[in-house]
Amino acid sequence: MLTRQITRLLKQSDALSGAAVGCSRWISNNQQQWQHQQLQQKQIEYIKVEQDPEMEEVAIVTLNKEPVNSLCLEKLRQLDSTFEYLARESKYKAAILTSSSPGQFCAGLDLLSLCGGSYDEIYELWSTFQKAWITLYGTPLITVAAVNGNAPGGGCQLAMSCDHRVMAEGKFRIGLNATQVGIVASFWMRNTMEHIIGFREADKALQAGTRFRSEKAKEIGLVDAVVPMDQVIPASREFIREYLKLPYEPRYMTKQMNRQPNINKLKFKLHEDASFMATWMTRDVFQKNLEKYVEALGQKDEKCSIRMTSTG
Repeated sequence: MLTRQITRLLKQSDALSGAAVGCSRWISNNQQQWQHQQLQQKQIEYIKVEQDPEMEEVAIVTLNKEPVNSLCLEKLRQLDSTFEYLARESKYKAAILTSSSPGQFCAGLDLLSLCGGSYDEIYELWSTFQKAWITLYGTPLITVAAVNGNAPGGGCQLAMSCDHRVMAEGKFRIGLNATQVGIVASFWMRNTMEHIIGFREADKALQAGTRFRSEKAKEIGLVDAVVPMDQVIPASREFIREYLKLPYEPRYMTKQMNRQPNINKLKFKLHEDASFMATWMTRDVFQKNLEKYVEALGQKDEKCSIRMTSTG
């Protein structure tokens, strides 16, 4: 009798143990699904990736952070991971980089992230910017920037990192305007511009922080085509069609040989570059000038005021 009771208790214990394991697995699986959904939601929040309905080998990568598509830390991380993913996906041979906000392609680094930012915060932001640029600039994909609006600073850098640039006609501007914000454009940004428009034009533009109107940008070679807003994506496709006619590997290897020296220079000085920028942007004189610039844009928030009160 006692033996049967013990046996029955052991079976119940095994059943409870199995149920616990099953419950644990269910919780683990659901946690993984939730984390995956959260990741997808983050991806949708800042970067949208869709297969081009007209060209199945093309991914349309849309910057999706209203109102001006500024580059915050999370958006840069997602941009980096997006192009790493696309390079691994064999179905994609090309990508069109554009904006969900016609009139604003990308406003560059998020000024409110810089305003009042600590050394460590700005160091992390700049390091992430470096990594995203290396991934985009060095991708084997055929890349076209469909510049459907203004592209100052970091927005210009993203566009210049692509193989081809199509810009909407009109009042829109593009350029590395770092000096106007009180920043020194980093050497890898300067080199990228110089390789596109030549030393003399780049020297003048960088010193003055010039943002060029669409037509002028085409005249100096900063963009390759200027078209009506509704033709920016179709014109981008036309360039891709021509490049897809080329043998893929030789084209990519040529691109890599042309761009790798600039990438290697940055890789050799990642810490030095990020440290310089973080030190520069935490200086009181820079923060005070940035506060004025942000005020002029109507974007001031309490973070700027707090820093100026504590350091002024």
